[in-house]
Amino acid sequence: MKFITIKESHYQNDLVVLKSRLESEGIYCRFKNELTAQVLNHIPSFLVELQVAEEDVPRVREILIETGDLLPENSKLLCPKCGSEKLKMKVSVIKRIQLFFSILYALGTNVPMDKLFKEAKYFCKDCGAEVAF
Repeated sequence: MKFITIKESHYQNDLVVLKSRLESEGIYCRFKNELTAQVLNHIPSFLVELQVAEEDVPRVREILIETGDLLPENSKLLCPKCGSEKLKMKVSVIKRIQLFFSILYALGTNVPMDKLFKEAKYFCKDCGAEVAF
């Protein structure tokens, strides 16, 4: 049986809820590097990996989309007013400087990059609407 890593984290606690959800759906899953990360948790290079059997991956993908851990393949940002795909991120000069230093900090400390754009606002080029996702 071949196992596929579906999610990884420096801390096992980040993966426990997802593992519990998958097991409640009848999907067998396991942690890889669990003990190494527990013993050497002060070294950020060790990752705990949540793995599932290869044949369960399609069902796991559905669950990850349902829980919000994974975006659907065909998901695009659309303007809610006109349905246009022509959205541009609206960022002031001060926010651009903050974003630049945040990216440098994130690259140096292994902080997930998705947190940086959490409260971003977008501008629709077609209708001029300002949209926040």
